[in-house]
Amino acid sequence: MKARRIAAAVACAVLAVFVLPAAPATAATPLPSGQQCLPPPPTSDKALPWAQQQLAPQRVWPLTTGATVVVAVVDTGVDARTPQLAGRVLAGTDVLKAGGAGNTDCYGHGTFVAGIIAAAPANGTGFTGIAPGATILPIRAATSSEDVTAASIASGIQAAVDAGARVINVSASTTSPNAALAAAVNYAESRDAVVVASAANSAKNGDPVTYPASYPNVIAVGAVDSAGQRADFSQTGPYLKLVAPGVNVESIGPGGPGQWQGSGTSYAAPFVSGVVALVRAYRPELSAAQVRHRLEATADHPAAKMPDLEFGFGTVNPLAAVSAVLPEEAGGGTVVGGAPASSPDAEALDQFGPLAVVLGVFVAVSLVFALFTWRRVGPEGHRRHWHRGRVIRFTRPPDPAPAPAEKAASGVRTP
Repeated sequence: MKARRIAAAVACAVLAVFVLPAAPATAATPLPSGQQCLPPPPTSDKALPWAQQQLAPQRVWPLTTGATVVVAVVDTGVDARTPQLAGRVLAGTDVLKAGGAGNTDCYGHGTFVAGIIAAAPANGTGFTGIAPGATILPIRAATSSEDVTAASIASGIQAAVDAGARVINVSASTTSPNAALAAAVNYAESRDAVVVASAANSAKNGDPVTYPASYPNVIAVGAVDSAGQRADFSQTGPYLKLVAPGVNVESIGPGGPGQWQGSGTSYAAPFVSGVVALVRAYRPELSAAQVRHRLEATADHPAAKMPDLEFGFGTVNPLAAVSAVLPEEAGGGTVVGGAPASSPDAEALDQFGPLAVVLGVFVAVSLVFALFTWRRVGPEGHRRHWHRGRVIRFTRPPDPAPAPAEKAASGVRTP
């Protein structure tokens, strides 16, 4: 059967890629066929991106940075020259060209994805990847959004498994079941590799079932924004396992240094792949199925029956995924860095609510009783010369005059 073309949520083509730190940013136009490669990002963002603020992967790094774990990025290649990935990008494979490597990237999508997974800290920017110690295995299965197929993704997954990848990120999808693709996913499972795939971006176009995301042994990932709301483009369904940041997220581009900004489930999936790398490094004894279960069990769950059609088991939680002790697993770990990260919008449990209700009922009953008593004994009380109790008032000398206000020190905002 002729392979069907797939919808790959590519940085410069499907959704928007923005130059930082423009506000508001303007979308870059897609690269036409034959046009020169995507240039390096023109500037760096010094601030800590919102996705890192909420997921807080740095709290896990005292335990693990993902070192020793190889993460395959089945995409448009990964540029090994990019400073924040330098020294940790293998030669990889180009499944479109016999004998070719995957460590270059004209289109830029694969490099952006790889940066979210494993970019190392660098001077001049607050952006880092989730697992900055992980090694990237680039598998080129496309050169743009126009030439990626189910067959090329299947070949890419198989090549990643054969090269020893323990985590495989696929930020592309097809709406048609494909035997070769299903076989490749099963092959990864048999070799104990965790496959993470984007759910795709067609929620407004009928929300079709996508592959490989909907295969049962794949972690399907949807996108949420900085408020924790599902992105309006993020596809839904019973197969959705987790959600992660996917709206206006930052990462690197070919050549570097600097960052681009973009939106799509393509960019939500690598956040989860990075967390899988952290778990596999810290808990190498866990099978692929156990790793998938751990991420689902430790996610910040939605207030709904799970898996929820829009959020799956919830937002991936790096600290809890690595450090939580699950009774169903043999052995366990130690929770570090405080309590597991919670959803940024979750409110603390109101411990005083029940007490306030009891007090309110008591006060109401007391008032009713007092009114009833006054109606019954008030006149009789006057006849018996009942007087109001004395009111004792306490007085105190006036407070001393306040000292003259000190002149406020002028603040200096750090750059």
